[in-house]
Amino acid sequence: MDFLSCFINVLTIVVLAIPGFFLRKVKLFPEGAATVLAVLLLYIAQPFLMMASLFNKPFEPSMLLNFLWIILFAILLQVIVFFVARLIFSPSKEEAAKRACVATSYLGNVGFMGIPVMQMLFPDRSDLVLYTVIYNIVFNAMSWTLGVYAVTGERKRINALKILLNPPTIAVIIALPFFFCNVNIPQQVMTPISYLGNMTLPLSMLILGVRLADMKPIRLVNDGKVYMASFVKLILSPLLTLGIMLLFRLFLPIDRYVIIALYVIAAMPAASVALNFAEMFGGDRETAAASTLMSTVLCILTIPVLMLLCEFIA
Repeated sequence: MDFLSCFINVLTIVVLAIPGFFLRKVKLFPEGAATVLAVLLLYIAQPFLMMASLFNKPFEPSMLLNFLWIILFAILLQVIVFFVARLIFSPSKEEAAKRACVATSYLGNVGFMGIPVMQMLFPDRSDLVLYTVIYNIVFNAMSWTLGVYAVTGERKRINALKILLNPPTIAVIIALPFFFCNVNIPQQVMTPISYLGNMTLPLSMLILGVRLADMKPIRLVNDGKVYMASFVKLILSPLLTLGIMLLFRLFLPIDRYVIIALYVIAAMPAASVALNFAEMFGGDRETAAASTLMSTVLCILTIPVLMLLCEFIA
């Protein structure tokens, strides 16, 4: 995909935050609106997006090896970026801010933005969407373990039940048998599922706009750690992912589109889950919010530039 087409696609996604920003600024969205929208996003929109991404998609046993690669490398790559981010931010004296930066450096917006972006950038490759859904299972498990630890620094905060008992993962567990058995879901059922799933991207961007409206602009631009977290998430993470995958490909039969999927996913901006954990567990909410917002704005440029490298992945 050329730079301009990719830039327009990503820009189209990010500008969806503008209505949320202005509605909050003129007080038509009350305080706490982001929390209400987040509940709708997490418990309704994203689970239905997961199901819509699996239902009525053709399954072949040959796909299982690629699914296995996605699962294994999703774990490996997130752990590697986590430790790289810890090393980068280790000199910081502000412990809570450091933890927030580490979390936003490796927790990517896989579900809310990853699937819609993959659909827009590769409309003819439904397998890439499937890989993103599989990756999301691992991401949710890692979020509630390594993600919680990254934000809090306390192992006791990790809730193992949340690895499975979260709405997106439950939705995937429900949908996988239908996918593996190639069960055809009637269009009358698929239509409302698709409508609800399609709310995911607009809702996530509305929430982003609301949070941007509630933030002091100076807080977004005057903190070097926020820029560094965005650099790690948007540049270092995908390039590291690409390098590691190409290295492994010298020894393992890894499909080209598995590498592309992992690379694109790694290029997504920081996930709002880091901010949610900061709010839930008393972390540095402001740094988490600033890092998430900054990386989402900057991805308008970084994703199109990084996608140019996809042409060279043979």
